[in-house]
Amino acid sequence: MSLQKVEFVDTHGSVVRKCPGTKRHICCGYQTIDLVEGCVLSCSYCILKAYLKDDVIRISRNSDAIIAELDEIIDGCGDHILRFGTGELSDSLAIDRRYGLNRFLVEYFGRKKKAILELKSKWADFRHLEPFLNPCTVISFSVSPQRFIDAEETRTSPLRKRLKAARLAQDRGCFVGLHFDPVVIYDGFEKDYRYLIADIGRILDPAKIIWISLGTLRFPPPLYGLLLERRRKYLLTGEFIRGEDGKYRYIKTERIRIYRMLYRLLKSIDSNLFVYLCMERADVWREALGIEMKDNESLMGLFDERIKNVYGGTL
Repeated sequence: MSLQKVEFVDTHGSVVRKCPGTKRHICCGYQTIDLVEGCVLSCSYCILKAYLKDDVIRISRNSDAIIAELDEIIDGCGDHILRFGTGELSDSLAIDRRYGLNRFLVEYFGRKKKAILELKSKWADFRHLEPFLNPCTVISFSVSPQRFIDAEETRTSPLRKRLKAARLAQDRGCFVGLHFDPVVIYDGFEKDYRYLIADIGRILDPAKIIWISLGTLRFPPPLYGLLLERRRKYLLTGEFIRGEDGKYRYIKTERIRIYRMLYRLLKSIDSNLFVYLCMERADVWREALGIEMKDNESLMGLFDERIKNVYGGTL
């Protein structure tokens, strides 16, 4: 894989941040570790295209400062089991083999045993991390139908490799996460997602899937203009509205329809799968999943319960 320019930087200020969320939408309380800024993969819908000023990959060298931040946050939180990830401003695994970025975090969370690190990726290679993996590391993959990956997720691993890597992670003793995000409306997408979920049921062990997120396509106005200019046919089907956060998203009735379909298909694999919505309001939770989700604290409480159940009190 060819790389853009890479810079190692001494970041100033906090590198660990709470997910910003969206006003009046339910947020899961995720915490991000901005270890890398920029991505070598080339997803046409990537929100980083609207936020980052250039294509330079910037890597933080401040591992000691990051550990100190994590210690302060984790030790100061007595109410919840915190979840952290490095996949907010980059892909967690795409350049990790080359630069060895996540190893110190994997080892730290393995020693700490009080929080979870999630490595979220569209790049199906974590074998360089195998000697250091531990139960406190969740290996997660974004999943989409292969037809959509071919059209809109250039340079990423194909679906079959992502699912094969997820199974390898399970076999190595890790829990895995799956992220259906963004789910995109296009001609025949319902059938494609039925096949995708059938593959998940066939390849993965449902008991070792710790969580599954659902989120539909959303993007800020600058990215909308770019998609129009480049005529991305898979990304401009459907009816969009401008949300409270300023981003474009599908109208609510369509989002509810999509979530109901995916939730039903996933629960048909295993009724115990933990499925949640990313950045949706309480009424969408209720109408799509039949779940009364009052606020952020309610969802964080469900995550706490889920983690305690699957880890059996070892965390």
